[in-house]
Amino acid sequence: MKVHVEELKIGCIAAEDVMGLTANPIIKKGTEIDPIHIEVLRAFNIRQLAILSKTADGEMIDAEPIKDEEVFHEAGAYDEVENYSFKKLYMDFVKFFNAAFNGWQSGSKVDVVDLKNKLTPLLKVVSSDRDIIYYLPRWSQPKDYMAHHAVSTALISYLVAEKYGYDKGACIQTALAGIIADTGMAKMPLSILKKTGPLTQEEAIEIRKHPIYSYQYVMDTPLLKNEMKQAIYQHHERLDGSGYPRGSKRSEINLPAQMIALADVYHAMTSERLYRAKQSPFKALETIMHDEFGKFDIILLKTLQEMIGNLSTGTKVELSNEQVAEVIFTKPDELLRPMVRLTTTEEVIDLSTNRKLFIERVIS
Repeated sequence: MKVHVEELKIGCIAAEDVMGLTANPIIKKGTEIDPIHIEVLRAFNIRQLAILSKTADGEMIDAEPIKDEEVFHEAGAYDEVENYSFKKLYMDFVKFFNAAFNGWQSGSKVDVVDLKNKLTPLLKVVSSDRDIIYYLPRWSQPKDYMAHHAVSTALISYLVAEKYGYDKGACIQTALAGIIADTGMAKMPLSILKKTGPLTQEEAIEIRKHPIYSYQYVMDTPLLKNEMKQAIYQHHERLDGSGYPRGSKRSEINLPAQMIALADVYHAMTSERLYRAKQSPFKALETIMHDEFGKFDIILLKTLQEMIGNLSTGTKVELSNEQVAEVIFTKPDELLRPMVRLTTTEEVIDLSTNRKLFIERVIS
């Protein structure tokens, strides 16, 4: 079976030769893995290793094997390489958030210190590896959507704030506000939270109260700046006045609230839901820019667009027709629709003129 290097344990046995940029294997088939081998794998940026099902001592391996869907094969078998150590941090935080949410439903207070302490390690990683933003929707699961959405909204808000030019402290505060923004959902009736169909008018009115409840959870804490508390309250407001809970407009809505609002909508559109299929990050951003025009700050939209699009030459992508292509050129005014070359036929397609096709996902 094949496992992530981060899951390797001392005593595992390599099931095949491991090749680096060398003529001979850096680790031979049958080698008993010890700490130096793990360091070698990391040094060669090798993320996965095929191992036998038992250790050298005869113990069964309890590491989680890599599933087939974690590797994408098309026209030459391009492997999807995930930051597995970060994914574990992320999934652990999702579990923590779920447990905390259950506590809030039972009347517990929101522990801002605990949230910040557990969130900070994730922020450090995404700050140095922004490509993680492509994986967040892929990891989201419908049954735990609330937790996935909260964590991802926080991370995306952080990246938007960072790219916009906020200092580190303000970025962390924005991310913290992002993860607290929907805590008020804990006060919603279970009948609403578990509903998979459209909400009634009465239920929709109730849902629109959650920013108020989220604000009430943290209104007295000194650990959040007042503008971040306001951002929590305003994260569903829209510049054209179509949002809630007050229908505030333009300058009445502070900038961190607009950052969280954009992160919130983007992640929601790109994630699988119980009642709605996910969209491509590239298609979702186009939808926000065209169908939601006037609701979001154009500078922040372009900031997120630059983070998702503006792919470097040579980047492998999967198109909406399931073909694999390579980015060869990106026009400054069409960051989401570069010129690509198909890996099978070498046909060149300009996605800025061929609007029927779009990038489904980036292949790392």
